[in-house]
Amino acid sequence: MDIDLIGVPMFYGCDREGVEKGPDKLRELGLKDLLERKGSSVRDKGNIDVPFATPERKYVRSSKMKYLDEILTAAENLASEVEDSLKSGRLPLVIGGDHSLALGSLAGVSGAIGNRHAVIWIDAHTDINTDQTSPSGNVHGMPLAAAMGVGPTVLLSVHGKEKKVLDRNVYVVGARSLDKGEEKLISDSRMTVYRIGDIHSSGMQAVVEDLLRRLKESRISDIHISYDIDSLDKSLVPGTGTPVRNGLNLEESAQLVEAIMDTGLVRSIDFVEYNPKLDKDGRTAESCLYMLDVFAGCLGRQAGRMDIRRTGS
Repeated sequence: MDIDLIGVPMFYGCDREGVEKGPDKLRELGLKDLLERKGSSVRDKGNIDVPFATPERKYVRSSKMKYLDEILTAAENLASEVEDSLKSGRLPLVIGGDHSLALGSLAGVSGAIGNRHAVIWIDAHTDINTDQTSPSGNVHGMPLAAAMGVGPTVLLSVHGKEKKVLDRNVYVVGARSLDKGEEKLISDSRMTVYRIGDIHSSGMQAVVEDLLRRLKESRISDIHISYDIDSLDKSLVPGTGTPVRNGLNLEESAQLVEAIMDTGLVRSIDFVEYNPKLDKDGRTAESCLYMLDVFAGCLGRQAGRMDIRRTGS
């Protein structure tokens, strides 16, 4: 697999410093080598430009969305990178940084392939708040709503005014910390949410089978995975801004990712919310590397299958 590694060193969406160090820390821990050892060709495109802002700029553009100007600029920069990567036949692997970066990655995917793809959002949160429902004003809780066309025009218009994904093609896995406004949007939409209770009661295998069945019935041909490390139990990821107890264990998370990746339909990936500053005894780094190894293995197998098809062996 030909991969473009794209870093987004940004904390504005969560308003908690340290997560902007995630991309470079993961590079330091050997991410590029890991991907290459598993069989992928990696082009590290560095970090996108993220404007510098002091805390005094937090509410300059909006009283309900923090650091809005800076987030929008970063989103446009990322969208262009992701779109270019996809159009050149490569897979963009976007490393955060906080989850507001998905405003840009999803806009870039839409710019390259339209809005008929599926988005699989692996997260403790659904991130479908708007400026009117968010209790915090943190934009990392809003990108999926914006991608579905819900929320303020300024977020919906990143890299084009069209919806970035149709709600019927949105799947959230691992949700366990939702706000009241998010619950209403779920009930009003056609998105599918697999809550942690569903996973623990039915088992990950049952959830995976249902997800794959729905994907097959939808006849989509492209998938974007947005992986937030807070989908994992807080004991595994103390180094993240909003850890939540009772989350996925590493084996469940790996089973889920492998099943999605092995469809051969994944075209783009986000990996977000690793905050090295908050880590304890390297536990979060270890969990990140475990899951990135899972992604790398799947991407390497996919590259191998593509080579076989090319040679006709």
